[in-house]
Amino acid sequence: ESTLEKLRNIKCSKKEEAQFYNNLKRIGYNSKFKINIIKAFQRRFRQELVNGKIDKECLIISNNLAKKFV
Repeated sequence: ESTLEKLRNIKCSKKEEAQFYNNLKRIGYNSKFKINIIKAFQRRFRQELVNGKIDKECLIISNNLAKKFV
């Protein structure tokens, strides 16, 4: 878990943000309000920091979850 915490607050590129949203759709998060989906995801899977911003830590968590749902 310390590896994930090191990636916290590291900004994602536009391509990685698109990948994050695709992962959320696979998992089952759907909303036209992106900030709300990000916060809901963070409340469920990363309670330590719920700021509504996509970072590398969120991206990796969503990648791992999307792999389980495929």
